[in-house]
Amino acid sequence: MFNQVSLFIMLLTPVIAYVAGALLYSFVECLRKNMIWVKYPSIVTDRNGH
Repeated sequence: MFNQVSLFIMLLTPVIAYVAGALLYSFVECLRKNMIWVKYPSIVTDRNGH
């Protein structure tokens, strides 16, 4: 039983690490975009160019 549990954990570890990394990257990119918009509000334009 212990071998099956440890194998399951070993298989899930890279998946959990990948998901955590993707979430962290998404969060950092969201913060970076918000900071750029605050610093340069002219970047944000709508379809009519306003």
